Amino acid sequence: MDGAVMKASQKWKIERILYLALIPISYWFVLFFVNSHSDINSLNMLLSNMTNKILLLIFFVVSMLHIKIQLGKVYEDYFKFNQMKTYSFFTNIVIGASFLIFLPVLFF
Repeated sequence: MDGAVMKASQKWKIERILYLALIPISYWFVLFFVNSHSDINSLNMLLSNMTNKILLLIFFVVSMLHIKIQLGKVYEDYFKFNQMKTYSFFTNIVIGASFLIFLPVLFF
C-alpha cells in the first residue's frame, strides 16, 4: 500500500512540474508561431536560431509527457487492466512516431 501511495504522490509531483513548465513554454510557442505565420521565410529564419529549436523541443517533450500521463489516468479510470495495457502501448507508439517525425524539423 505504501508503494502505491508513493507512486501516486510521485505522479502528482510530476504532473504539477509539467503544468508549471507548460505555462511559460506555451506562451512562447504561441508567440513563436504568431511571429512566423506570415511566410515560410520567417519560419525558416526563426528555426535557424538554436535557442528556438531547443525551446520547441522542450515544448514538444513536455507536451507529450503531459499527454501520456493524462491519457494514462483516463485509461485507468475507464478500462480494464488488459485494455489499459493495450491502449497505453498504442499511445506510446503514437508518441514515439510523432517524436521521430518532429525531430527532422529541428535539425534539418
